[in-house]
Amino acid sequence: MLGAKFFSILITALQVRGDCATGKCERIPLNVYEDGDQDKELVGHVFHTSVTSSLVRCYSQCTNNCRCLSINYKVKDDIKYCELNEGSHLIHNNSQIRTSGSIYYILRREYFFKKTPNHIVPCGDDVTCTNRCCKNNPCLNGGTCTEICEPTSVRFNCSCPVPFVGKRCETQLRRSCQDYKAAGSTASGLYTLNDDKSQIFQVFCDFDSEPGFAWNLIESFSLSNVNNSDLFESAVYNLQKTVFYDDYQAINGDKPNNWLAYLIKRPYLLWLRNQSTHWRATCRYNTDGTVYTDYLRASLEDFDIIRDVPTNKSACRPYEYVNIRGNECVNCTADTWYEKGNFHLHIDSSLQRGCEFNGNGAKSDEDNFGFYYVVNNKFRCTSSSNATTQFWIGGN
Repeated sequence: MLGAKFFSILITALQVRGDCATGKCERIPLNVYEDGDQDKELVGHVFHTSVTSSLVRCYSQCTNNCRCLSINYKVKDDIKYCELNEGSHLIHNNSQIRTSGSIYYILRREYFFKKTPNHIVPCGDDVTCTNRCCKNNPCLNGGTCTEICEPTSVRFNCSCPVPFVGKRCETQLRRSCQDYKAAGSTASGLYTLNDDKSQIFQVFCDFDSEPGFAWNLIESFSLSNVNNSDLFESAVYNLQKTVFYDDYQAINGDKPNNWLAYLIKRPYLLWLRNQSTHWRATCRYNTDGTVYTDYLRASLEDFDIIRDVPTNKSACRPYEYVNIRGNECVNCTADTWYEKGNFHLHIDSSLQRGCEFNGNGAKSDEDNFGFYYVVNNKFRCTSSSNATTQFWIGGN
């Protein structure tokens, strides 16, 4: 019995950590015979497993790894196994189970302050202790480490920069299709995004259209759905009057691959706007992919269709590229109509009115991209009743 007591005292003396030069210390004692929970283990929180020479060595591994809060020590066929847990039964009270042959130890931490060599008091609210867990910053991706000297909590906390999350800022949230492309995604399709309120939503991403660019689909509809008088009172028909700069009713907002009738939920549109630099319009993407005949692209800095409220229902608006029925211009202006309750964003290619784009061969009052009162079947978005129009935002 004397030997056991001496062993416990010896281990206690060895397990002292902290910046004791300032008098603020962390002590992690171990009583081999009293601290363990026989035939118990913590499940679901193991982050490291190894073969060890002894319980003391296993416990020492835990004290020296700031992620570790407890251990499972197991002996099987004379082989000793050490499992380090980044949780404890005090934090995860439903994770401790009965397992024959396993012994569970929680890291028993004590914090104290040396006022003088012979005057030691526990750390209180007026004394900031240190455990040195932030000395070699465990936080990844630019995270800021804060030491926590609380016996029943984690030993450090990471404050993560956007867009990283996780205990050590190890997980990058995908905020847009641009983030997926930056991470190496190449296959266009449905992807899951996160916004700043931890809301998860899906979006269709196009990675193939332009080198370096990724595009988030925000709207798609067929000509038959917006040019059918039988649907006059429906939300789908009223896509023709939808503007992105004011509130609207989403359509199939959780189904971004519904090419015939889709309009993203407005909060997600605003979130994606914050991640984007450009917008564009395409025709029949669902059947043809990206074709640069009948294609529109603009910078959000020059023409912000989401934040800026137009002062006039029509104006010469700046575009990086316009192509309508093969007529094209680069870094030019085009006659653009956009007014809440009346006109979805669109170009009237029959009118020039001082703008630079010339829609040679247009029908009188021909509408292109978004609002379709006068249509031309030579324009791909209105080539048939099943032809579709898409709007996207994105960037590189």
